Amino acid sequence: MSFSLAHKWHGLGPAFSFLLLNDILAVLSLTTGNVAISWWIVTTGGAADLSIFGISAALTMLLALPLLSAHGDRFPKSRIMAWGLLAAAITALGLALMASIGYYRIWPIILVYSIDVIAFSMVLPAVSSIAADLTPPDRLSDALSLQKSAQSLGRLAGPVVGGAIVALSNVAFALWVYTALLFIAALSAFAIAPIKPASKQSGHWSAEVRAGLTAKWKIPIDRNWTIYAFFCMAFLSPALGMLLPLKVHSLHLGANWLGATEAALGLGMLLGAFWGAAKAIHWQGRFKASLLAISTVALCLMGVALSQQGWMLTLGFGITGFVMSISQLVGQTHRQLAVPDHFRSRFSSVNFMVMNLSAMLGPAIAGAALGVFEVSTVYAAFGFALLLVSISFPLVPGIQHFLSLDHNEVKGWYGKQHPELFGLAPQKQQETR
Repeated sequence: MSFSLAHKWHGLGPAFSFLLLNDILAVLSLTTGNVAISWWIVTTGGAADLSIFGISAALTMLLALPLLSAHGDRFPKSRIMAWGLLAAAITALGLALMASIGYYRIWPIILVYSIDVIAFSMVLPAVSSIAADLTPPDRLSDALSLQKSAQSLGRLAGPVVGGAIVALSNVAFALWVYTALLFIAALSAFAIAPIKPASKQSGHWSAEVRAGLTAKWKIPIDRNWTIYAFFCMAFLSPALGMLLPLKVHSLHLGANWLGATEAALGLGMLLGAFWGAAKAIHWQGRFKASLLAISTVALCLMGVALSQQGWMLTLGFGITGFVMSISQLVGQTHRQLAVPDHFRSRFSSVNFMVMNLSAMLGPAIAGAALGVFEVSTVYAAFGFALLLVSISFPLVPGIQHFLSLDHNEVKGWYGKQHPELFGLAPQKQQETR
């Protein structure tokens, strides 16, 4: 495994090393902060306040993502990340001060945290697309694999760190740690040398936002892939989120099993991103690997629904995390390369917006279903629905040909097929539909 790490890292440069450090710190801080803030609200304000807080944060990000999407294509992404994380650190400082003096009011907390959400609405698309700017096309798969591994490490450690600090100290101290981690993450982003954006636009930002949304919609393969991902996430997000603690509780298991299951998901994603995804893609090819991955996730969720023991939940989630990394690596690598450089951040913003929408719809459907059926039945139904959605993947127009292209062929492919949507000069080619 050390050889694999050295092989992936070789030749990616110091800027990419700072990006990995930034990813670990940013995800670690975010997950640590989420534990601290959620616990603060639950223990002080109750479940109603937590519900209002969650809905407000989701709606704020839903609005901010498309409105701010053009900035990632107008300014250097590393600077957007740096200033966004710095703004988030300042809001975290405000929350830490409020907790330290014992001041709790849900609406001021929501107002302060909304600035944090807006900041991350600019940071997330930049983080998800900057690897393509820092690495050559044939190394993007290695770069994204390492980036996913770094994020998985932060996602694994964050809840543990946040929970331990809250348990051993208090919420206020956990929020100070959250603030410090965000400041260090911002410094690591400032260490990434800025790359001049490739944007060819000079009009008002709103025109660029409209251009990004129009291009996203008018490209058949990306439009249908996005719709497919929306329905996948609508059934997947409740299964990985709200339904899991209910399933654990229904089996009369302790909170330790909930933690173990969530940790297994993160560990599976880490192993997949670092090693397994590349092996599976090489063995099966991108199209088959992606199709089999999401189908396997659906089968694992149905297995979890039928599970009666804690170790079966943990095993199911471990396999789920592993195969999810395959699907993510295939999609992110080719779709990022296919988008012309000067539209990449806008496309990423729309993807995040769609995922947020589906992450709101899925739990709403699950909540309504739980009023009628028991949790295992709902779990199994969501797994089966995901399986039905997964087998529609071949219906995405031109998907098999697209995924058969190598990294150099797919570079800027959307622009070659639809130059008019990106302000590019038309080229003579035959569009594959």
